[in-house]
Amino acid sequence: MPVALLLAVAARVVSTDPVGYGVPFWPFASGSDRVEHRVVDAVAAAVRSEGDPSRVPSAVAVDGVEVVATRRHAPGGNVWMRLRFHLPEGVRCREVVVLGDGVQVSSRRVDC
Repeated sequence: MPVALLLAVAARVVSTDPVGYGVPFWPFASGSDRVEHRVVDAVAAAVRSEGDPSRVPSAVAVDGVEVVATRRHAPGGNVWMRLRFHLPEGVRCREVVVLGDGVQVSSRRVDC
């Protein structure tokens, strides 16, 4: 019984942001979650290909992704962004953090 309870709690947590937890597939993710995952993958690819942290916000502001807010942090050149995009189930927002080297990109779902 404790294992089943633990699995149920873990499934509930993962289903709150399957893209952020890296499991954008059924039974955790909806169709919009899968679209969101593709958008986040495209954002990460744009970030990694850019190289210069100062140009990252303009690089990801394509294909319906709106950069709502941006902050750059010296000395490492880290970039924080809040993105908004439209999905089949409505509008969603994510906070994206890019470390200066562009290799590490992480995000979490936030309220718009």
